[in-house]
Amino acid sequence: MAKRDQPKVQASEVSYELHSLGWKAFQQLCATVTSEVWGQTVQGFFDSHDGGRDGAFYGTWTKKAGETFEGAFTVQCKFTSQPASTIHLSELRDELTKAKRLAARGLADNYLLLTNARLTGVSDERIREAFESIPGIKHFAAYGAERISQFIREAPRLRMLVPRVYGLGDLSQILDERAYTQSQEILSALGDDLAKFVITDAYQRSAKALVEHGFVLLLGEPACGKSTIAAALAVAALDEWGCSTVKIRDADDFVRHSNPHEPKQFFWVDDAFGATQLDWSSTVRWNGAFPHVHAAIRRGARVVFTSRDYIYRSARNHLKESAFPHIHESQVVINVERLSRDEREQILYNHIRLGTQPSRFKTRIKPFLTDVASHQRFSPEIARRLGSPLFTKILSLSKSGLDEFVAQPMELLREIIRTLDAGSRSALAIVFMRGGIMPSPMRITSEEEKAVTLLGGSQADVRNALNALEGSLLSQVRQGAGHFLKFKHPTIRDAFASLVAEDRELLDIYLTGTPIEKLFSEVSCGDVGLEGVKVIVPSDRYEALASRIESFFSKRRENEDRVNRFLSYRCDKEFLMLYIARKTNFVSNLRVGSYLYAISDVDVIVRLNQLGLLPESKRLSVVSAIRDLAVVTPDSGFLRDEIRRLFTQAELDEIFDYVKQTLLPNIDEHIDNWRANYNGDDDPEDYFSELKSTLKKYREVFDEDISAVCDIDRAMDEIDEVVEELRSEMPEEPDAGDFFGGSVQGGEPDDSRSIFDDVDA
Repeated sequence: MAKRDQPKVQASEVSYELHSLGWKAFQQLCATVTSEVWGQTVQGFFDSHDGGRDGAFYGTWTKKAGETFEGAFTVQCKFTSQPASTIHLSELRDELTKAKRLAARGLADNYLLLTNARLTGVSDERIREAFESIPGIKHFAAYGAERISQFIREAPRLRMLVPRVYGLGDLSQILDERAYTQSQEILSALGDDLAKFVITDAYQRSAKALVEHGFVLLLGEPACGKSTIAAALAVAALDEWGCSTVKIRDADDFVRHSNPHEPKQFFWVDDAFGATQLDWSSTVRWNGAFPHVHAAIRRGARVVFTSRDYIYRSARNHLKESAFPHIHESQVVINVERLSRDEREQILYNHIRLGTQPSRFKTRIKPFLTDVASHQRFSPEIARRLGSPLFTKILSLSKSGLDEFVAQPMELLREIIRTLDAGSRSALAIVFMRGGIMPSPMRITSEEEKAVTLLGGSQADVRNALNALEGSLLSQVRQGAGHFLKFKHPTIRDAFASLVAEDRELLDIYLTGTPIEKLFSEVSCGDVGLEGVKVIVPSDRYEALASRIESFFSKRRENEDRVNRFLSYRCDKEFLMLYIARKTNFVSNLRVGSYLYAISDVDVIVRLNQLGLLPESKRLSVVSAIRDLAVVTPDSGFLRDEIRRLFTQAELDEIFDYVKQTLLPNIDEHIDNWRANYNGDDDPEDYFSELKSTLKKYREVFDEDISAVCDIDRAMDEIDEVVEELRSEMPEEPDAGDFFGGSVQGGEPDDSRSIFDDVDA
C-alpha cells in the first residue's frame, strides 16, 4: 500500500479529554498504546487485585532512538477524573510500596507509569528518582496526558483501534481539511455519541470483514448500535486509510457517486433496505446496482450496509444474492444479548458519565447500574436515554422503575411524547409527516398548519420546540450543503406512529398531507403481518387512499412500480378488490418480462393469485409468457416459490421439457450472443452472473438427467473461459492495500472493583 502524506496538524499541541474516559477505559487505551506504539502486547489485570500492575509483559523493548530494554515490564495506570490536574510524587505512595514488592520478586525490571494527569518537568524528575532508587528497577518512564495525546495525534492506526478518541479531541487539529469536512458531515448524524463509543466484538469483526471482503453488512435489532459502528468505521477510514467517504441513500445514489477514477472510496449505506420496514422498490434497485458495488470493491473501495435484521430477512426474497455473494459472506450480526458484561457496562458508563444528567441523578442511579447493564433487554439506545434528562422525567430511580424502563422502552417513549407540550408534539408531527426528516430552516405547508392547529400549537411554538428537542428526540444532520432535522432514533418515530394511529383526526391529516411516496413505505391497508409498519389504515379510509394512489399512478410511467410494490405487499384482499373495481383495466394491463424478480407487475400477479383475485384467462397468458422467457432470456425466476405457485404441475413439467429440448442444445449460441452484447465496462464475472445463476438453477432441476447436466456443465466451463478472456483484456486494477488488522489482548477483569465507581465524579 502506498503511503500517503500525514495530515498537517493545525496546532502545536493537541489534547484529548482523557479525564472523561473513566478508569477502566483509560487502562484499555493504555494497553492499546503499548501494543501499537511500542509493539508490545500487554497482559492486562485491570482491577484492585492486580498486585500493583495494571499490565505486564516480558521481553525486549527497543525504542525508536535505538535504546533497548529487556526483562520484566510492569505497566501502571494512574487515572484522575479531574480535568487539567497535575500529578505529584505524594500521590504515588501506594504505587511506590507496590513497586518495591514487585521489584523484589523480579517483576519490575522496567516500570512504566501512564497517567492522564499533567506531568511537569519537576514532577517527572522527582518521580523518576523515587522509582529508580528502588533496588531491582533498572529503568523507569512516566507518560502524562500531553505525551499520550501526542501518541494519539501521531498514530492514525491507534485512533482507528480506539475510535472513541475521535469524539474526545478537536478533529480539525488531527485530520486534513478534506477529511475533516467529511467527518463533520458523518458525525453530525450522531452528535456526541462517538465520544461514548465502545469497541465491541462486532466492531472488530466488522473491520475484519472490510479487509477480507471490502464489504460488511451490519445486522441487528433496533437500537443495537449499527449506525454508531458504521460511523466509527467511516471516520477511521478517513483518518487511517485516506479514503473519500460518501454517505449513500439508495442504489441510484451509489451508482451516481461510484467513481472509477477514485479507487479508495468508503460508502456508508444506512438502512439499506428500509428504515423501519422493508422498502421493496429500493431493495429491488440494489439488484441492478450490485455489479457496480462489486466493481467498486475490486477497485479498492470499502462498503458498509446496515439493516434491521427483520427487514433483511424480508429483503432476501427480493435480492439477487448470486450477483453479490459478499452480502451473504460478510454479515456481522449484532446480538445485543451477546454483548459481554464488560461491553454492556462500558457502554452504560460512557452514556451516564458523558450524558447531560445532573450529578445528583448520577449518584442516585449508580447503585442500580450493574443490574441495568445485565438486564436481558439492555441496549445501547437504553443507555443513551438514561443519559438524557428528557427521557427520565417520569423515571422512578428504583430497581422496579429501572426494570420497567429497560423492559418497555416503547411504552415509555409513548408516555414521554404524550406529556410533551403542544408545540413539541406539533414539531414531532411535522417531522413525522415529512417522512422522518425535513429541511432546516422549516417552511410549514397548509396541511401541516392544520395538524399544528389540531394539536394546539402554533408556528412560533414549533420553531422554539425544534431547537429545544435537538439532541434528545431530534438531531440536526448535514447532507451536502444542506441542514436537516430528523428523529434521533427510528424507535422515536415508531412510538409517534403508534400514537398517530390512535388519533383518527390526526390520522386523516397524515393520510392526506403526507407525500404519497412516504405513505407507500410507512402504512399498510389492513393488517398484513408486516413488522415495523408505521400506521395500519382502517377499511373506512380505503376510498380516500385509493383516490390518491390512482392520481399518483396516472401522472407518469415511473410511478407504476411504486404503486405495484405497495399493492403487492402492503394491502389486504379488501383493499385490492376495491382498487381493481375502481380501475377496471388494471389487471388486464399487467405484463411480465425479464428478469422476473425485478418486474413489479409480477409481484402484483403473484399477490392476486394468492388471494384468489387473478382471472384464469390472465393466469394462462402469464404462464405462456414466462414459458418463453425461460428460454429466450433465459430466466429461471419462475422457480421461486411464490411465482411457482402460479403454475399447475403439468404446466411446470411442460416448461422444463421446453428448456431441455430448446435451450440446452443451443446454449453455445446464447453464450455467443451474451458475449457480443458485452460493453466492456462491467466486470465480466458480474456481467455473466445472471446467465450462470440461471444455469445453476436449471442444473438443480435436471440433476438426475445426465445429458442435461453435461450440457450445463460444459456451458458453465465455456462461460468461465469467456470471462477469463475478457478479464485479461481489462487494465490492471490498483492494489486496495491494508485497512485494518491486529488486536489488543487483555486479561479478564475481576469484578472486585465496579466500573461505575467514578461515574458521578
